Amino acid sequence: MNDFDERLSKLIHRERHNFAGSSSRAIVELVNLLFDFAIKLRASDMHIEPFEDALRVRYRIDGQLQELHQPLPLRVAEALTARIKILARMDTTAAFVPLDGAIRFDNVEMRVASMPSHGAESLTIRLLDISAELHKLSELGFTSDNEKLFRQMINSASGMIILTGPMNSGKSTTLYAALRELNQPSRSIMTLEDPIEQHVEGISQVQVNEKTGLTFAAGLRAMLRMDCNVLMVGEARDAETSKIAVRAALTGHLLFTTLHAADSCSAVFRLLEMGVEPYLLAATLNGVVAQRLVRKLCPRCKKLLADGSYQAVGCENCRGTGYSGRLALHEIFRVDKNLRALILSSRNLDEIRSAALDAGLKTLAFDAHEKIRAGLTTLDEVSRVLGDENFA
Repeated sequence: MNDFDERLSKLIHRERHNFAGSSSRAIVELVNLLFDFAIKLRASDMHIEPFEDALRVRYRIDGQLQELHQPLPLRVAEALTARIKILARMDTTAAFVPLDGAIRFDNVEMRVASMPSHGAESLTIRLLDISAELHKLSELGFTSDNEKLFRQMINSASGMIILTGPMNSGKSTTLYAALRELNQPSRSIMTLEDPIEQHVEGISQVQVNEKTGLTFAAGLRAMLRMDCNVLMVGEARDAETSKIAVRAALTGHLLFTTLHAADSCSAVFRLLEMGVEPYLLAATLNGVVAQRLVRKLCPRCKKLLADGSYQAVGCENCRGTGYSGRLALHEIFRVDKNLRALILSSRNLDEIRSAALDAGLKTLAFDAHEKIRAGLTTLDEVSRVLGDENFA
């Protein structure tokens, strides 16, 4: 039994008759204990899930969900959920509709989402450390060639730069690093985000609020009247926002945004499918960065094998996983004259991808091989993230 399990067991045993009511001392102590544990673990998310005979709590660490302590007694579920919802300013009487809210706890911003589940409620809590320092571009794990390409893209006077990847792939970290690089008194920079994950001094950051009509599309329209040099739109999540973003880049702004697509070339095709005119996209797109996060080998216990590769082992430092922290894989699609002509004339994804490869595109799989050879991660980890069909 680890130290946290011991503290948890003592609390549950000592207060076994007092877990009633969202403001009871026992529930307040339990919630604080769970939050402290999640922060200590550097967890990005907490999942609190009721089952038939217990309340399970899991933590996402380095991209992996882990169950790191004993389940909680089911009798604490109602009061614990109510306590968290009160802290998040959510409606405690609405138990059968999805809700969301936010908590500030020990310099960590927590985004809470509830979901009805078999007559009970599940909670997912995202943890954002607002006191963490912003990363520099040199700290993002770019190879020297990719960092040079990315710097060329972001130092353009105008145009659009897209970051693509699934949730928890580090897109926001890369965006903030780029904005930090560009954040100078001679530039006016505005962002439109949902949520604002980190506050950056010297940049005007706007929180999307759909209840008041401040959508991504509406906010972007307003920002175009604010005499900005650089704009960042958290997500091009619909055709309207995408079309406005492209037109913003066309009128002399440098615009950053994110998009869900499988890889860099697919992002180009996705915008065309959303109705962005090929001639506008060809004229404005500077490039696309596709990225994924893989777990880094624990430096204390990784083992060098005879073939020159490294193996994950596991030690106390990495809680037996063999990994500690995460590392980004990158694929950078830089748009040149020939690719602009192809975007303008072709709607064939394979043709665009083939031309990009001929122009020197280094795929996510290529970048992964480089980082495996450098002893930063493993073949198993990269295969887990990219899938065997995408990594050979």
